Amino acid sequence: MRRACFPLKYMVVDYSSFTMFIPNTMNSLPKRSPTLKTIIILILMLVGIDKYSIARQIVANTQASTLPFSNIVVKKSISGKLCDSCKVDFAFTAVPNFSYLITGSSHTPKRLARKRLEARYSTSYTNADVYLISSGHIGITFLPNYILEHGKRLQIWRNFNGVPYHQLEFQVRQNKSIIKNWYPLSSLQEDMDYKILGMSGDENQQPITTWKGNCHAGNFDLMVNDSLYITVRNMDTKKVVKTIAIFRAVDKATNFLYYQIPLSNEQFAMNIQNVLNIRTNSFKFYRGDSSNVFEKDYEAIGILRFAELEEHEEIEYSFGNKPFRWQSVNTRDQRAGIFVVLPSDMPDGEDHEIFLRYKSQPETIHSITIKVKKRPFEFPWVSLTVGCMLVTAMGIVFFYLRERRNKQKILTLARKNKETESSLALLSGQLNPHFLFNTLNAIQGTINSNNPERTNTYIGNVARFMREVMNNGQKEFVSLMEELRMEEDYLQLEQQRINFDYVISISPELEPTLIDFPPLLLQPVLENSIRHAFGAELSAPLLKINVQKLNNNLIIEIIDNGSIAWDAEHNLEGHGLSLTRKRIAIYNEKLQYISILMKINYVAEKGTITTFTFKNWLA
Repeated sequence: MRRACFPLKYMVVDYSSFTMFIPNTMNSLPKRSPTLKTIIILILMLVGIDKYSIARQIVANTQASTLPFSNIVVKKSISGKLCDSCKVDFAFTAVPNFSYLITGSSHTPKRLARKRLEARYSTSYTNADVYLISSGHIGITFLPNYILEHGKRLQIWRNFNGVPYHQLEFQVRQNKSIIKNWYPLSSLQEDMDYKILGMSGDENQQPITTWKGNCHAGNFDLMVNDSLYITVRNMDTKKVVKTIAIFRAVDKATNFLYYQIPLSNEQFAMNIQNVLNIRTNSFKFYRGDSSNVFEKDYEAIGILRFAELEEHEEIEYSFGNKPFRWQSVNTRDQRAGIFVVLPSDMPDGEDHEIFLRYKSQPETIHSITIKVKKRPFEFPWVSLTVGCMLVTAMGIVFFYLRERRNKQKILTLARKNKETESSLALLSGQLNPHFLFNTLNAIQGTINSNNPERTNTYIGNVARFMREVMNNGQKEFVSLMEELRMEEDYLQLEQQRINFDYVISISPELEPTLIDFPPLLLQPVLENSIRHAFGAELSAPLLKINVQKLNNNLIIEIIDNGSIAWDAEHNLEGHGLSLTRKRIAIYNEKLQYISILMKINYVAEKGTITTFTFKNWLA
């Protein structure tokens, strides 16, 4: 605590009190100098009055900084520095006998209030503070209402009391299993991830200081339907002081209203105004928790309005034609809700699937279907008239322009074909350095194994394989037999580093030497299986390559029995797979009536299955 420059008991403004500040040297002044003495006394009086004002200000500031808190602010701490722009979700509970803070989640959202009542009646702790949360990562910090400092009581939160925290201990149970047994609060440290600041009034008018003596019980990760019980009791009497029950409930994104606005309506502006002013009674709306299927008129805007949201909450959505490419939506005013707008140009007569979830609970995904009605039939008189006029005009110049258009089309197709071939050549050129980079890493591994003979053999095999790759990699197509032979050479190279088996199976009704095939199209998939799917715990790693015929389609399956998922749904797609998808896209653009599809799917306890479908490849 800052002290005043002068003790208050000396701050008196009468002349007799200030004579005590006159130095003893005053008495040594000549008695014939009364004017000098008077001047000195006046100077000391002015200095004393000034110091008295300063002291009063210091005392006032000291008292303000030591007033009990009546409000708190929680800020994220990054590398010891406070982040003013970071959004922090927290739930602060202060009662006369015990106060605490939950970080990572706010209080129970309104949409979970009914479930909270059910959880309160179902828990065996009748007097517990019950929370239903959506997020899965939270922290618990105990906040003392007062502390004892230098033998004196320092009040922190209002005039609340309670048992001193050094006499308390706590226990944590997760799903009825003890994960932290009785542990004294006095042995806990402060929370290093968040800074808890208190103030005795308005944030803009009162100083903000750190809440002293806070005890961080720890951070906890909860799965959906997990429960967490924190019990605090007196170490001497064993009397329970506080019980906190936290449940992570299933939180589906169903608390929305669905309605639509027709674009062709003459009152479109008024409709938009009603939406912005949240007058949903102006439309026929449907509740999201009552159905999963909703209808939308053609050329109408569909709206999903989410309500009962907490501060900082966000909604994520993804369309079925682009699954799991999540887009996030939030708002500055949670009372107005969050709006997800469905475009008016959704194809008519089709069903469109939309995935919804809360950002705080990404594993719980809610799916709805939007049925777009077919557009109503209207006889196109205007279009028919304009069309007839255009047909007449085009008929006059048809023979003149036909030859010219044909020549331009031929030139355009030739240019497009050349561009496609250039793109394929460029991607093939990128694939070789990618493979070379991975191969150099493998060579480095063999060098580090201190086995020169093995390293020399491996480098020789790599050089021979790279020569074959360079010879065939520049070709647009090779035979299926050549492709399988190159892939088998690659697998044998990898077997020198990693212990695994492989099987290549070709249907007897196929003639691989007569089937064209894009060179090295399968190599990145084989590489991903070997490098990512086969963990150290797998006893018998196995790769299968199955080549089959289905009608006029060529089907190639690559199956690994790995226990680790490496598909795009579980991991970020690598450079090799990205190049493969780009090559397939270019082949599909160039080739007519035939196409290539690649699908990667991980099946638990079976492994990853990659299926290449070459449609009409054998026609």
